Amino acid sequence: MKKYISEAEIKKLIDQLNMDDMDGDLSNGDSADSVLKDLDLGAERRDGSIRVGNQQIHVQNPVNGGDYAVIYPMSPLRLFLNDRLVHHESKITAEDRITWEVEEFPLFEITISEDKLFVYMHLHALERYPFKLIDAGPATHLIVRAEEDKTIVLKTVQLGDVVSKLEQMSIKTRYEFAAIQQELLTPTYEPIVVARGKEPIPGTDASLEVYFSQQVKSEFFEVDGAVDFRNHLRIPTVKKGEVMARKYPPIDGVVGYDVLGSVSLPVPPKDMFIVAKSNVELTPDGTIISQVQGRPRITGGKIKTFDVSTAYIVTGNVDIETGNIVFSGDVIVHGDVTDNMIIESLGNVYVYGNTFNSTITATGSINVRGNVIASKLYSGYFGVLFNRLYHTSKLLCDYIEKLLVASKMLVEALEAKRQPVKYGQIVMLLLETKMKEIPATIKELQNVISNIQHIKQEEYEKLREKAAIFAHPQKLLETGTYGFVQSFLALLQDTHNEVARMQEEKVEISINQCQNSELKSNGDIVINRDGVLLCDLLSAGNIIFQSANSVCRGSQLEAGDSIFAKTIGGQTGANSILKAKRKIRVVKMYAGRVCIGKYCKDIFEPVHNATFDIQSLKKNP
Repeated sequence: MKKYISEAEIKKLIDQLNMDDMDGDLSNGDSADSVLKDLDLGAERRDGSIRVGNQQIHVQNPVNGGDYAVIYPMSPLRLFLNDRLVHHESKITAEDRITWEVEEFPLFEITISEDKLFVYMHLHALERYPFKLIDAGPATHLIVRAEEDKTIVLKTVQLGDVVSKLEQMSIKTRYEFAAIQQELLTPTYEPIVVARGKEPIPGTDASLEVYFSQQVKSEFFEVDGAVDFRNHLRIPTVKKGEVMARKYPPIDGVVGYDVLGSVSLPVPPKDMFIVAKSNVELTPDGTIISQVQGRPRITGGKIKTFDVSTAYIVTGNVDIETGNIVFSGDVIVHGDVTDNMIIESLGNVYVYGNTFNSTITATGSINVRGNVIASKLYSGYFGVLFNRLYHTSKLLCDYIEKLLVASKMLVEALEAKRQPVKYGQIVMLLLETKMKEIPATIKELQNVISNIQHIKQEEYEKLREKAAIFAHPQKLLETGTYGFVQSFLALLQDTHNEVARMQEEKVEISINQCQNSELKSNGDIVINRDGVLLCDLLSAGNIIFQSANSVCRGSQLEAGDSIFAKTIGGQTGANSILKAKRKIRVVKMYAGRVCIGKYCKDIFEPVHNATFDIQSLKKNP
């Protein structure tokens, strides 16, 4: 019967993952010599001495207990006592065998750049001279020096010396003879390029040229001499047969080479994948043509999906008579959205009237021209719930991929030692030690799924079941296999890709004013007129108040980028809380709280034309 390895042994093996080898330096120090001296108090005491003359070093021993002379060489001189190189100040006797030499440094150096595209020559000296000892002493402590004798030239750097060195280093590219010769004639003693490779020219990624506006615009026109304030919303449209966009294919780069003759391949250009829905034609040359009249749409990230949606138009109000609206395109409401009504759109929603105690969800943008009262507006595929699912699933994908790599390494190491172990046990111990972030992220995923189960219960049931196993150690120990973890990763990747495909590229919630409402957008939130009162606004992009008269009171605003507000709070009433990742700018703020990341500041006195960022909050918390 096989004996399973213990958890302690596995943990010990885990601790060794990603650890650099450490090489220890062992040096044997010389023990200090104990010198005993017999003193003759009746004789004169004289220390030893050193004298340098006629290219020789003369040493005089001490007399009657005097101290031995101390010698120290100055670089580039290398001094040897009894054939041993002197590194520090050393005592010396007349009996010691003294030899010396000068450490010769190269007259020039040839180096290759890290990317191997350039070869440099660095000339240190044009000529080499012999060295001679400098006369000095006598002294009890003497630094021995040597200097060049420039009356004798031993070596002069020639062009052939440099070329010979280049050939020894196997430089294959053309030599810059003129640059070498110029440096030898008029030295700069700075590194110069003497050979060079050719850097690969990168290719051009595939690109997309779009011929329609992806944003809804407000344009005011005069009708019979008066400005039409009701019908100024301009929704992008295309006609049948109209060219919507054109894809330009990637262009390959040009191959390069380094100075050693190796080929350097350019980074392959990225292609772009286009999917055309039934209302769109994609020609072989990359032209995208509309087959019907409607609103053009681009969805997806790496895979761009083109579609033309035909809008569902409600000429009056959305009420009991119309019923709730669920539509796979744009929804246009010319009237109001009344109490307890719901609009679900796989496109954009445009409301020309007001929304009262209603819920509007859209995979695209939401635009309400009237008042938003006691309502919930979610853009970007049912708002922030699916946005959290998108990011949580992506984060878990990265974690699980690392888990698979680490567990595979451990299994291979144990198999090499012929020590059997349960795969589930390895996963459990990795979650407890190296990858503690995975259980917390899975818990976050479970919370997200529990909130959207009523929408897509069957599609997320398998993901929920597999995630639950990670929270129960006994189940993980019994059922955890390499294939199980791989299948969990595949489900996470499918979930992430599905949500990505359902979101439009540019999402926005645009309103004039709102009260007692909740707005959540995967893009910007734009308030065009009066402002917000007692509302919760959450934006992955910016929250922008356009009008100079816009007011924010008793509300909580949170932006993934920045908040640009006019007037925050008033003389009385509840305070507002503003949170942003990058910056908050206000024209006037009476009181409230501002937060940039984890840094916060309470405002008790009015401030004017203030900008808050991490640096300012760090200085004045």
